[in-house]
Amino acid sequence: MPFVLTDRGKFFYEEYRSEGPPVYLLHGLTAKHQDWSSTPDMLAKLGYHVFAFDMRGHGRTYWESRNEDEKGQDFTPEGHAKDLEACAKALGHSGLHVIGHSTGGRNALVFAALFPDLVRSLTVIDQTLTKDLESWKKYRDRRGEYPAPFADEKALDDFLRGKFPGDKLRFDYYKGQFWKKENGEWDWNFSSFGASETQRLGREKEGYPWLPQVKCPILYIQGGDSRYMEAGEREKIESLMTHGHFVVVEKAEHAVFRDNPEGFLRVLATFLKENG
Repeated sequence: MPFVLTDRGKFFYEEYRSEGPPVYLLHGLTAKHQDWSSTPDMLAKLGYHVFAFDMRGHGRTYWESRNEDEKGQDFTPEGHAKDLEACAKALGHSGLHVIGHSTGGRNALVFAALFPDLVRSLTVIDQTLTKDLESWKKYRDRRGEYPAPFADEKALDDFLRGKFPGDKLRFDYYKGQFWKKENGEWDWNFSSFGASETQRLGREKEGYPWLPQVKCPILYIQGGDSRYMEAGEREKIESLMTHGHFVVVEKAEHAVFRDNPEGFLRVLATFLKENG
């Protein structure tokens, strides 16, 4: 399996295509690299060398290190950015197009600000930059509604169908946050501690000050039907981006690339082409 060994740990990634300008995809909280759906394949068809990572505490990166002590690990936005810098260094990459969704968007923003020499362009997808000291508790409590681990796949499917009747998109999304353990049970495919810490530390202060520090072109995307970002946030973000632009993709909620893949790719492909 494709893991990259760095001085900050071992990180899982999926690679699409073997040549072209490098694109790094950073998923959101409690997600993993597969949650990008058709995005990696579409970008590869356009000629990009795509790497979709599982961030610290998530997916196979978490599974590989699940027996390690997490209390001393760095789950700050700066820490996640340093993880990515270590991966780029180990893989020998620069001139990166970095694309992050939600929490991955915040991490991508911090990465672009801290390591400007590595980044060619930055795309942030539907991520709020507001401060919220209580948000991590809401996500923790939401996870508490799931009686995980589930005895088997059928038990998980039955629970999700009852929770999201007739909603295949949400059924597929939440099922994607589980995986089968060696004993046959289905459990979360991320660290609850790591996810909570990533959310707590990511929202303990505003992210707006990072925007003017980014030197590369920025594309900031919001889903037209998303309620994740607060009212008035677009105007504040636009005022702080000296060389970026804000685009709303209609017919999409928070997961813009899954809700309206054609509209999302049209905007993203134009931006990437304009920036090399």
